[in-house]
Amino acid sequence: MRITKTFSIKGDAEKIFDYLVEYFTFKLEFPYRIRGVIPYRIENIFIPKTIIFERGSSMASFTGARIEKCKTTLRVTLALKPEGEVTITCDYDVKTYGTPLVSDIAVLEREAENMVKYIVESGI
Repeated sequence: MRITKTFSIKGDAEKIFDYLVEYFTFKLEFPYRIRGVIPYRIENIFIPKTIIFERGSSMASFTGARIEKCKTTLRVTLALKPEGEVTITCDYDVKTYGTPLVSDIAVLEREAENMVKYIVESGI
C-alpha cells in the first residue's frame, strides 16, 4: 500500500528538519528508525533533501497486525521554496497482504498531519 501526503510549512528549514526527525523517531507510539539520508548537492545547505525511515516487521505485515506494526518505509522529501517555505512530502510504503482498510489509511494520514501540527506548535 502506498500513500503520499504533501504539506507546506513556512519557517526556518533547519528547525523544521529537527522537529520532523524528533517527531518520527521519538514522539510516536510506534517510532521509526532512520535508515538513510540523501543530502542536497549544494554545500551550504545544512538539511538533507530526503530522509528514509523504517519501522515494523514483515511478520506483522503477514499476520495482519496493526498498521503501525507492519513493515513500513517512509520517505520524507524536503523541498526548499522561496520566501522561507519548505514543502514536505511523506511517501509511505507499507507491506500489507490483502486490501488495506480505510481505517489503516486514516491512521497513516493522521500521523502525517500530526507531524505538521507538531512542527508548527513547536515554534518554528
